[in-house]
Amino acid sequence: MKREIGKSRLKRRIWVYSVASVLGLALAFSLLWALRELLLPSIVGALGAYLCRPILNRLKRMGMSNLWSIVLLFAGFFLVILLATMQLKSVIPDQKGKLELRVRIQYKLTEQYNDLMGLKNGAKGNLVFEMFGGEVQPFMDKLNNMIMLSPDERRDFVRLYVYAYGNQMVDQKYFEYFLRNVDHDKRRLGKQYVGEQETNPEKIPPKELLLRQPNQGNPDNMLARVGNVISLWLASPFVFLFLLIDEGEIKKNLVTLVPNRYFEMVLTVIDNVDQSIGKYLRGTLIECSLVGLTFVVCLFLIGIEFRWAMVIGIVAGIANAIPFLGPAIGLVVGLGYTLVVEQFSPLLPFVDAHNMIFWVLATVAIAQGLDNAVFQPVVLGSAVSLHPLVVVIGVMGGSILLGFAGMLFAIPAIVVSKVIVTTLFKEMKAYRII
Repeated sequence: MKREIGKSRLKRRIWVYSVASVLGLALAFSLLWALRELLLPSIVGALGAYLCRPILNRLKRMGMSNLWSIVLLFAGFFLVILLATMQLKSVIPDQKGKLELRVRIQYKLTEQYNDLMGLKNGAKGNLVFEMFGGEVQPFMDKLNNMIMLSPDERRDFVRLYVYAYGNQMVDQKYFEYFLRNVDHDKRRLGKQYVGEQETNPEKIPPKELLLRQPNQGNPDNMLARVGNVISLWLASPFVFLFLLIDEGEIKKNLVTLVPNRYFEMVLTVIDNVDQSIGKYLRGTLIECSLVGLTFVVCLFLIGIEFRWAMVIGIVAGIANAIPFLGPAIGLVVGLGYTLVVEQFSPLLPFVDAHNMIFWVLATVAIAQGLDNAVFQPVVLGSAVSLHPLVVVIGVMGGSILLGFAGMLFAIPAIVVSKVIVTTLFKEMKAYRII
């Protein structure tokens, strides 16, 4: 009788635990999806705390109190976030800068293409154009259609220049680029070109010109957007702080949910995950920092302004955490800058503006060569042993679900899942559960 009651109780317990687990996982995934905008700031704060945990232990061993160690690390983390925000803010263009950037890209792209294909000054093209023009020209037309300003944007561009320079706007270099782009688009599109009067300041009524000064957007909407961004990223330092303050309480609470007979097995899983993810994250941080530093040094040597070399290096370094895609992002950012920059000051005598694209390609090759031959084997080692197909699918799936954040954190999530599953099955076999 007691045995039957025990079996019935065991069945009810299994049923309750199973239903509770399914409902808990469903609720967790629902909350993660609803609060996905908070995911990236929270992950940044958690990673910062995780990476700083060894530094905290080192400071405490050196005799510094726990309180002052946490205050010092929190101040350093907050300062890094602040400096990064200020640096990004300094390079983000306003409305006029965004329109100028597109004008410059379209103009430079057209000039480079015409030089390569021998199409300048009404020429019919060279041998390269005869061989590849039929395949390349449609792609260039699509690219120009993507970059070119719309009729409203062209009107805004003219108004911004009238407001900023008055009658002197025709002497401005970027306004000349703009007019050349308009002529090129008219010839290229013919009757499909939309808008004729928006590029002539004389045809803009003075009253309308005065009323429509540079479009700075609705201040209330801008303040709301800025407030939303600030409120979201305030989560990052708080997550960082509370995880540093935590002295094992989260781990203890997780362990208390597990029956006593599985206590050691769960601790083993947690320890293995901690070691694997710690090794991977710290190794990846050092590897990406070295790749970014390589970009900064090489780009500065070939003549790119140090501020922009820093920005490109940071972007390329962060992107290097995304397998296979990181080098492409670094290449696109570097080539994009060389396409719009007007002046170079190379430190190497054999570098000039005409072969700058080649040297950017060489920079990417050097950075990736060092990464594959030195940085990954020495720094990262065998922290991640995943099949390339798993890596590609993981990165693509992360991009579909969470965009850039999903791409960035797809591999760490796969590493954690792999360690949990392999360790769990190994321990379950050792305890003869399966």
